[in-house]
Amino acid sequence: MQIIGIIAEYNPFHHGHRFQIETIRKQYPSAAVVAVMSGSFTQRGTPSVLDKWTRARHAVEGGADLVLELPFVFACRSAQDFARGGISLLSRLGIVSHLAFGMEAAELAPLVNAAARIDAEPVQRCLRKHMDEGHSYAGALTRALTADAILSEEMLRAPNNILAIEYLRALRLLAPQIVPIVIRRRTAQHRDTHLHAGITSASSIRRVLAASSPPWTELSESLMPSVLDDLRAAHARGLPQENTLLDLLRYLLLVTDSSVLTEIYGIAEGIENRLIQSRTAQDYSDFLRNAATKRYPQSRIARLIVHLLLHLTKAQAEDFDTSGAANIHPLAFNTRGRKLLRMMKQQGQLPIITRTAEFLSSAERGQPQRTLSPLQRMLAFDTRATELRLLTCPTPMNGRRRTDFIMSPQFLT
Repeated sequence: MQIIGIIAEYNPFHHGHRFQIETIRKQYPSAAVVAVMSGSFTQRGTPSVLDKWTRARHAVEGGADLVLELPFVFACRSAQDFARGGISLLSRLGIVSHLAFGMEAAELAPLVNAAARIDAEPVQRCLRKHMDEGHSYAGALTRALTADAILSEEMLRAPNNILAIEYLRALRLLAPQIVPIVIRRRTAQHRDTHLHAGITSASSIRRVLAASSPPWTELSESLMPSVLDDLRAAHARGLPQENTLLDLLRYLLLVTDSSVLTEIYGIAEGIENRLIQSRTAQDYSDFLRNAATKRYPQSRIARLIVHLLLHLTKAQAEDFDTSGAANIHPLAFNTRGRKLLRMMKQQGQLPIITRTAEFLSSAERGQPQRTLSPLQRMLAFDTRATELRLLTCPTPMNGRRRTDFIMSPQFLT
C-alpha cells in the first residue's frame, strides 16, 4: 500500500487543503494519507487559530487518515528546520513511501537541481557571504541560487517553491527512499490576504477573522461546515491574542539577565538589544516592525519571541536537530489511520504517545532538563507550547484547559 505523507499547518483547514488530499487520492486511489501538522504555534511564530486537536479533526474530516504532531522544536523554526523536522518524523515512521507538497513552479526538475546544489561548497560560500552582509537566510539563499543561474529570482519569490526546495533537500539528506509528489498551486497564493470564494489562502481567512464581525457568509464558501462552526464558536469565545505574547515578553525582558538571553536559540549579533529597545511598542504588530531588520525579518522576530518565552536554548536546538524527531504523537485518525499506527508500532523507530502522562508528568517537566530523556525534553516543549497558546486565549473552551495532559487522540469513524 502506498502511504503518502503531507507536512502542513492547517491554520485553519480550508478547501485548498482538501483539494490537495483529493488530488492525491485521484492519482493514488488506494493510498493512505498521513499528515504531519504543526501544533500550538506555527512556523511563523504565531499561536494557531484553533487548537491542534480541533485542526487535526478537520484534516481527517477533509480526507486525511492520520494526523501527527510536528514537534514544536521543529514547527516554530525556519523553513529549512521546519522541512527537516517534518521529513525526520516521516522517515522514522517506517511506512511512508511518498511526500506530497505544493509549489508554484511548472516543473520539479529545477527545484530538485537547486536542492542538490545548496549544500555544495560554492553555494554555501556565497550564502555565508550574503548573510555576513546582513541579509536574512531567505534573502541570502535567493542571491546564492540566482548568482549561478540555478534558479530565477522570480521563481524564488514564490514561498511554496522555497519550501519545496527545502523538502527536496531534506529528502535527499534524510529519506532518499521517499518519492516526492508535486501538486501545482494554481489558485490563491500562500500569502494572498484577499478572501476568495472556493479555494483561498489561510492568510486571507485569518485576516478576516481578526474583525469584530467576520464575513461568515463569504467564509462559508471557503471552509467545510465543521471548520466554519468551530471558527464561529472560537471567535465568540475570543481567538488567541498576540498582544498577550508581547506582555509576557516585556515581563521576561524586565527580569532576565542579558547573559541568559544570549543563550536562547536565535539570539545573535545583539538582536536582544533591539528587543529591549522595542518593548515600549504600542502593540505586538508595532513591536515586530520596530525590532525587525533586513537580517531579522518580522517572522524571525515572532519566532524569537516564542523561543524566549519557552526558553529554547541554542544548545537544546542543536541537540534536537542532531537527534531528530523522538516520538509519534497522533492527534486524530480514522479506521485506516488506526491501522497505520499499528504498522508504525511494528515497523517504525519511535514510541507512539497516546497518553502524555505515560511518558512525561507535569512534575517531571519541572525538573532540570539534564535529568530528562531526549523524548521527554522534546515533549516538554510541546506541552508548554500548548499552555502558552492557552494563555493567549481570553477564555478556555467550555471552562476546560485543553492541555496535552488531558486530551487524547480523536478517533473518527
